[in-house]
Amino acid sequence: MKKVIAIVEDEKDLNELVKRYLEKEEYEVRSYLDFDEAYSHTSDEDVHLWILDIMLGDKSGFDLIEAIRSYRSEVPVIFMSARDKEFDRIIGLEKGSDDYITKPFRPK
Repeated sequence: MKKVIAIVEDEKDLNELVKRYLEKEEYEVRSYLDFDEAYSHTSDEDVHLWILDIMLGDKSGFDLIEAIRSYRSEVPVIFMSARDKEFDRIIGLEKGSDDYITKPFRPK
């Protein structure tokens, strides 16, 4: 059975790029373009990893990680954000993320 990764990225092209890359690596990928769409799946038991953008229109990945953690504290969460200041990384980690990746990046 494939491991499931959920991506929440409001930039459609980047969302699709990350999705295709992960699918090529044999993951099942669920991609969401906005907070509300992703929020309705925060209690999904079969997700093995969440990858979250921070800036999601009128809501944020910070709000979303709180919802994810309220259901499943053990599932890994990675922030993927254009916010590249050390302060942003610290806040992301303090909010409960397991890692913080800054955009732009190059998948290998």
